[in-house]
Amino acid sequence: MFETVVFNVAGKPLSHKACRLSASAEGAVREASFTVAHTGDGVPCQPDDPATITVSGDLWGAGFVRDVRGSHGEADRSYEVTFVSRTIDAVECSIDHPSGYKKDCDLLDIAREFDTLGIGVEGNPKTERKARHKVVPGESLFQTLETDARAQGVLIQDTEKGKLKLADKPEGRHAGGLVRGKNIKQAEAQITGAGRFSSVKVRGQNSTGVTAPALRSEGSANDAGVKRNRPRILTYEGEATSARLKKRAKWEAQRGAGNGTSCSIVTPGWRDGAGRLWTRNFLVAVDDSWLGINQDMVIAEVALEQGADENEGTRATLSLKDPRALGGDNPRGSSASGWGAPSASDPAYRDEGE
Repeated sequence: MFETVVFNVAGKPLSHKACRLSASAEGAVREASFTVAHTGDGVPCQPDDPATITVSGDLWGAGFVRDVRGSHGEADRSYEVTFVSRTIDAVECSIDHPSGYKKDCDLLDIAREFDTLGIGVEGNPKTERKARHKVVPGESLFQTLETDARAQGVLIQDTEKGKLKLADKPEGRHAGGLVRGKNIKQAEAQITGAGRFSSVKVRGQNSTGVTAPALRSEGSANDAGVKRNRPRILTYEGEATSARLKKRAKWEAQRGAGNGTSCSIVTPGWRDGAGRLWTRNFLVAVDDSWLGINQDMVIAEVALEQGADENEGTRATLSLKDPRALGGDNPRGSSASGWGAPSASDPAYRDEGE
């Protein structure tokens, strides 16, 4: 299906010949590029012009023109225009806050308090409250969130409206699926032991108290899919408690197991069986006997490409991972050995006094 993509810049549609739209579940900024048809003098637009992208009427992105590149020969010329989400300013710009300080806050409270540019924040991940949060002078909203987000198993993404989104699990499920012989044009897969460890131990301290739990405590989780002794020890980012250490250990073990099983699939068209645009952080059923996959996967990244006309094709490239890589559950499908590796064990806790 040929999609109608409208790239609206400074209130006017910008004619283009081809485009590529990309969004990631593990990135805070979606991006796009357009081969622009421009016949007048000068360049077709300017960096930082406000822009939106719609796909057959569905909003895909809200942000700004990033780059304008032009080139020409004696008789021909071309222009490439790139787009970034509004969240680019949450990543690159410093927080300008009167105090840089907030008491009794969870991750969502921190995001909203220090969103001094009015970008907007969505999501409701389950995170613990902190007694205080202090912004390091010069850091961006993304930077002040990232350490706590990583510690508590939260991903920082963006939405089609250009807002930040905090997520700790897949957001939904696509209708239908990806099936070899039906809607899979190309596919490649990888099963790897890189980044997987037999045990993950997270150690930390609490700034108050002098007891063993305050000075040296540890959360641990095991990955039964690793067949030899491969330990990993991490230092907890922030104030350590039993719940935080266990959650961080389990998240790290699950991420390792999930990232160890991945594939990339090219499918014709940009939509699932119910007409929804392929969306990052959504689950989709994959059935590809040649790769030995028959289970749910989560879309880590989606790239939508379209040429100037139907003959040049409309296709989506989906980068897929085991759902545990993004906080989801063990898919427990009927995939070949290696794909259906056991999930991380229930996390344990111990302190120096034990």
